[in-house]
Amino acid sequence: MIFRQEKHPSKRRQQVYRYYVIIAAAALVLIGGGLGIVLSRNSRPETKEASLTKEQKELYRLAGPHIETQKERIERVRMEATAAGYPEGVIELLDKNPATVSYVEDYGEKQGQIYAEDIGDDYVDGQIPLLIQWDERWGYAPYGTSVVAVSGCGPTCMAMVAAGLRHDPTITPAKVAEYGTQNQYVDEENNTYWAFMQEAGKNWGLSCYSGFLSEEELSAELSAGHPVICSMGPGYFTQNGHFIVMTGYENGQIRINDPFSTENSGRTWTYGEIHDQIKAMWVYQIDQG
Repeated sequence: MIFRQEKHPSKRRQQVYRYYVIIAAAALVLIGGGLGIVLSRNSRPETKEASLTKEQKELYRLAGPHIETQKERIERVRMEATAAGYPEGVIELLDKNPATVSYVEDYGEKQGQIYAEDIGDDYVDGQIPLLIQWDERWGYAPYGTSVVAVSGCGPTCMAMVAAGLRHDPTITPAKVAEYGTQNQYVDEENNTYWAFMQEAGKNWGLSCYSGFLSEEELSAELSAGHPVICSMGPGYFTQNGHFIVMTGYENGQIRINDPFSTENSGRTWTYGEIHDQIKAMWVYQIDQG
């Protein structure tokens, strides 16, 4: 093999060197571009995801945490109570009066418990106190085979009358309910017999007479400080049966303590509005005998 000697070997090497430099540079550009595309493609979703997360966090910060509405709370408590197997009468309280939601929510933990030995600040000397049967201080107490909150409107009314007339804040709905149960004043459906209204007051030193009072007679009794317990039929106060206490009369307006409703108790009523719903009336005073 014959080798030809180059006339200008240094110049030739320079050209070859330049050629390889150009090739290498081009390769680097291509490789760098490819990596850039890959990195760009891989990084874009992360950037977008991070951006969305920040937006969501900002929206959450601006909106604040979700606050459960009263309606949502009632439905949640209803589902929880149903799942836990609470008595039907307890769950139905939610439909009859939404204000009972706390009572129903706490039923599983507090059923059968009594949390007060007296009526506390509800007692005002010289007045017939307003007591609510689903008050958690005594609403979980048993009455018959039920509880005061569900079936204890009768004992709660008697507790109002006895505590007020006897000036005794230790007379609570739970204690009166216990007396009613022990003395069999409760029927098999946990309704209070009318005989309880006629007779039970004697246990607290009260006398009682029953009769359907005219508006004039009612006004005279209430003005004399004699509260009147009424058995009510369907209407403003109940769909079935209920007991309330009439506590005062002024300018044609009757003040009523409804043991199931602070709303009904917070307004006055005319005789004409409610007399057709009254099924029976009992008038109370201190027994002078």
